[in-house]
Amino acid sequence: MLKSYFKIAFRNLIKNKGISFINITGLAIALASAILIILHLGNELSYDMQHSKAARIFRVLTIDKALGVSSNLVGITLPGIGSAMKEEFPEVKESVRLSRSGKDLIEYNNNTLYTKDLVYAEHSLFKVFDFGLVSGDKNTALTAPNTAVVTETMAHKIFGDENPLGKTIKVDNNIDVEIVGVLKDIPSTSHLAMDIVISLLPDADDSNFANYLNSWNNISMTTYVLLNKASSKNSVDSKLEPLIRKNNVKKNFNVTLQPLKDIHLKSSDILFDEANQAKSDIGFIYSLFAVAVFILIIASFNFMNLSTARAATRSKEVGLRKVVGAMRPQLVLQYLGESVLLCLISLIFSIALIEIFAPVVGLDVSPFKYFVEHPLFVFILLSGTVILGLLAGTYPAFVLSRFQPSKVLKGTVKNSKGGIWLRRVLVVVQFTTSIGMIIGTYIVYQQMDYIRNKNAGYNREQVLVLDLNDQALQKNSESLKNEIQKISSVGGISFSSTLPGRGFGRTGVQPEGYSSDKDIWILSIMSADESFIPNMKMKMIQGRNFSLDFPADKQQSVIINEAAVTSLGWKDPIGKKFNASSQNPLTVIGVVKDFNFVSMRHKVEPLMIVDQKPSNNTMSIRISHGKIPETISSIERIWEKINPGHPFEYTFLDDEFNQLYKSEQSFSNLISGFTWLAIFIACLGLFGLSSYMTEQRTKEIGIRKVLGASITSILFLTTKQFVVLVLFANMVAWPLAYYFMNKWLQDFAYKINIGIETFIVAAVVTIVIAFLTVSFQAIKAAVTNPVKSLRYE
Repeated sequence: MLKSYFKIAFRNLIKNKGISFINITGLAIALASAILIILHLGNELSYDMQHSKAARIFRVLTIDKALGVSSNLVGITLPGIGSAMKEEFPEVKESVRLSRSGKDLIEYNNNTLYTKDLVYAEHSLFKVFDFGLVSGDKNTALTAPNTAVVTETMAHKIFGDENPLGKTIKVDNNIDVEIVGVLKDIPSTSHLAMDIVISLLPDADDSNFANYLNSWNNISMTTYVLLNKASSKNSVDSKLEPLIRKNNVKKNFNVTLQPLKDIHLKSSDILFDEANQAKSDIGFIYSLFAVAVFILIIASFNFMNLSTARAATRSKEVGLRKVVGAMRPQLVLQYLGESVLLCLISLIFSIALIEIFAPVVGLDVSPFKYFVEHPLFVFILLSGTVILGLLAGTYPAFVLSRFQPSKVLKGTVKNSKGGIWLRRVLVVVQFTTSIGMIIGTYIVYQQMDYIRNKNAGYNREQVLVLDLNDQALQKNSESLKNEIQKISSVGGISFSSTLPGRGFGRTGVQPEGYSSDKDIWILSIMSADESFIPNMKMKMIQGRNFSLDFPADKQQSVIINEAAVTSLGWKDPIGKKFNASSQNPLTVIGVVKDFNFVSMRHKVEPLMIVDQKPSNNTMSIRISHGKIPETISSIERIWEKINPGHPFEYTFLDDEFNQLYKSEQSFSNLISGFTWLAIFIACLGLFGLSSYMTEQRTKEIGIRKVLGASITSILFLTTKQFVVLVLFANMVAWPLAYYFMNKWLQDFAYKINIGIETFIVAAVVTIVIAFLTVSFQAIKAAVTNPVKSLRYE
């Protein structure tokens, strides 16, 4: 019995080559797309899940509700809170504090290099997380001051083939650090990036650092806690405010716990989150999953469309089989089997496509290897494909098996109104989905383009950045500047403590006119020299910039931005003071036009700029257009002359800016690519359906041509119903797309307005695509000799 089912199924596939090709191609592309998306989503959802205690690990976040702050959640917290939670809360089993240093100079045997992700951490790092050591003892690692573990990759860079254990490296030309362990390379699915971890312990005579680690008066440390039970989170959360108030933390601060599993995907609104460099957004996950579902729906509807359209041509087969004794369940099983077989064949082809296109979605593992290592996923994949085949083939199977032999053999089932209306509904659903995806893709593109090209309040083009992050480099900074500015293609040089996009600090202030008892103000803060504002091409809108003609600027002056003026309500800010009751009050000398110094997901917050030379360890060099390579070479020669032994490394400010939106850009590219695949799959089905329907009207077209119908009128006749369906699909898709995309845009403080032109573009694109798809078969039929058409059948 099964053998005959397979025989009939293969014969039908071969007999209807065109329809079979369309179905298999569409399903293969859809399955490959869906699997690639699911693998990508699985990778995103697996962040930090390699830790056995992941469900019980939480990050301590600070909630800052001070005046002047609009982004309230920050990823760092009070240094003393971790150890206090462990001591006072029975629900807390362990805590660990980390302080990210990032890029630091490492020296070993007169060879120097920069780290990328240097971190200071407590020994309890190995109790909370499952970071393993290749060599060394986890029980004693990081238990002594000035000891460190290095990753395998960093160990090879520093020591080559030498055994790192017991070796000493110099960090920032200042600290001698002993290597006590080699850390397994951190998985790419960890939000914590580390290449060297140094013990977060003070020397015996360093009372200042010891006091800092137990302080409650600044927000500066990344802290994680391990609970005895994950369900204790709410209980711990309720105890946090009484704990910090007991330690005299200001009333504008509060703290809360964030589950480890949420850090990668639910931190887009969190500032001071430098440890979480690769963070994405849970909204991207939902959107991409929806795309995978939509693509499968479109491919399934293609199958149902073409199967129901072909039902009439198989009606005599059904009638004859029923006459010779075939039962309806047997026929249902036959046609469901054909549908499942088609899906399984498509799955085989999709595997090949997956191997080819895996890098497109950022998968760094071979899908085939992944399948071998995850048999459960293979089982789910096969089961899902079979279910997809059953669902896609259900309607055609039951329609075909329902035909009555007496009506079939009389030829009265060819024009089933139910089948026609089903096909119309399926076409509308397909194109509603495709149009919605086009609109969504276009809006994502517009938003990303808006972010890239919006006037951020400064000019980031052609600005080369040098980090002077140790004392020797800072000591030579003026000599370096004097030599570099002799290069004719250098348009300006400035020094600052940070740059837009890198994150600014925050500080508590008492503005003039406000009570220190009632009003707690916190402003973002940076330090910059007198050249910074003109070099960044920022605009002063009131007052003046820092100037060497006013030596007091170094200690007594401050520049604020427009957002600060607005928030403080100062009509005439020039001359106003901050901290007037202190020994060194700051006087406002100027107002700079607002500029975006964090991601455009956040509003520009009130900012104060001071000029404190010891903090200005970032050098920005503006280069003339078209002279970048030779200018970099000249700067490198000067660097090597003035700073021998320090590697010459640089970045460009616009590249750093683009990194802020790396996840958004990746999401935009994925959505765009899979949207066009979805449209292609929909058009494949439309092509097959139009081909079949044109074939059904061959005689009618021949008669119309004999009676004088033009090619244009025949083209209009055969395409109008599809164009009408696509127009109707647009009407359905527009409000749905507007609702969901408007919701997506709410995450951005600065965003585009969704205009009617977006929907018009989507309508024109889909109508043109549908028309071109259908008209190919229509024109072919229209130009056919009517004599041949009338001989048809």
